[in-house]
Amino acid sequence: MRNRTVRKGLMCVFLLPGLLSVAMAQLPPVPRPSKPDSGDQPRLFVAQRSIDLGSVVEGEKVPVSWRLENHGQADLKIGRTTAGCGCTILESEEARRVIPPGGSLELRAEFDSTRRRGRQIKTVTVYSNDPAEPALKLEFRAEVEVLYEIAHGSLVNLRGVQRGQTVEKMIDIMPGAGRRTVELIRMEFIPWAPLTFDSETLRKGEAVGQRIRVTVGDDVPLGPFGLSLKLVLRIDEFEREHVLTIRGEVVGALTWLPKVVDATRQPSLPGKRLAPVIIRSTGSQSFEVLGASAGPLFNTTHEPINPANPRAGHRVFLTLRDDAPPGPFGETLRIKTNSLDQPFIEVPVFGIVAARIKMEPHLVLLRQDGTRTGAHRRVKLQAATAEPLEISNISCSLSAVTVAIDWEASSRYRHLRFLNVSLTGTLPQGTHEAVVTLTTNIEGARRLEIPVIIEVPAGSGASDAPAKKGNAGS
Repeated sequence: MRNRTVRKGLMCVFLLPGLLSVAMAQLPPVPRPSKPDSGDQPRLFVAQRSIDLGSVVEGEKVPVSWRLENHGQADLKIGRTTAGCGCTILESEEARRVIPPGGSLELRAEFDSTRRRGRQIKTVTVYSNDPAEPALKLEFRAEVEVLYEIAHGSLVNLRGVQRGQTVEKMIDIMPGAGRRTVELIRMEFIPWAPLTFDSETLRKGEAVGQRIRVTVGDDVPLGPFGLSLKLVLRIDEFEREHVLTIRGEVVGALTWLPKVVDATRQPSLPGKRLAPVIIRSTGSQSFEVLGASAGPLFNTTHEPINPANPRAGHRVFLTLRDDAPPGPFGETLRIKTNSLDQPFIEVPVFGIVAARIKMEPHLVLLRQDGTRTGAHRRVKLQAATAEPLEISNISCSLSAVTVAIDWEASSRYRHLRFLNVSLTGTLPQGTHEAVVTLTTNIEGARRLEIPVIIEVPAGSGASDAPAKKGNAGS
């Protein structure tokens, strides 16, 4: 069946100066009269603007030309010439682009019917200094005869195949309407791949075609692959090349999902169990999971999906340890199996460990500059769960820093507490560090530390006495 769809994507090359562009426009219904026009102006005239090339065999390159005439009284200057995809402007009869009054120029083009089928309508636009028609449209038409048909098109998706397995999805090539036979002269992979192939004659009525099988070799590495298969075909008396794109994935005895455990979308509290990794057999063989590990942040466990059916697969669970520190992490889950083909499976694991008490900001900066803005900061503490947050003790390593709970703001929410951190003493010039220590009721966050940095600039009236350690009341 002929495909009358105009396919896109080919690049067009011009030897005349100018750029190419796709130009599809309706031609004027009546060309300009052939008599020279009066006036001191150039006039571009083409006697036959539309040309019918008739039937073209797929893959042929067909020449087409137009005679450009100047029926005006001034020089006609051809600025640029553009064409739609599938047509290439080759050259003009003369190297010059200026046509004197009464002169003419042959514009020649070539239509490449490769990968084009059915009815084709292409346009060529000639730009000139003709004031009446500065962009003249030319057209040609052709009916491209289909030589052969390939099942599944030009993309073959093998999906998941095992090494040594013969692919069941066949590539069938049959002659087009009115054609008798398709012969396969040769095949080659581009780039080379450790795959093998064979072909056999395929008959459908009186038509004789080819059926191709691709086999994945035992030495093909596991994972996805993509390559091209170049076919050289003879369809009756015509010889053509066709390139197939082959994509797929070579799988071993085992397959698993997810390929990556991604827990970055939402922070996870220590003790949380992440989504399991499910391992299944790609064939009929049963297997066992012998062990799993994922670094110091996780405890791992595994179990069969269905103990009564060993081929149903296994689940491997990851649980964040209770002492996992807050922050992002990246680990690798290593699973040991008794599969000869895949004794080890590695799965990347990414995520964020949530703090049991979220603290904003994580660092308090104070400045002894005589202003309230420099001497005061507010710290927000929020429990990761809805349980009440209680603070039983507050202390600071510098007596010049006072920390107190803002009970008015904190009384609105049980899981929130607001602290006012203030510089109430005088410190000598320079940079000083302190630590605010809190005692809470949250398991895993009984003791919190908030670092404090105090800057005392020169000329601030700072004392030369050394900073003293002390406690801040609650």
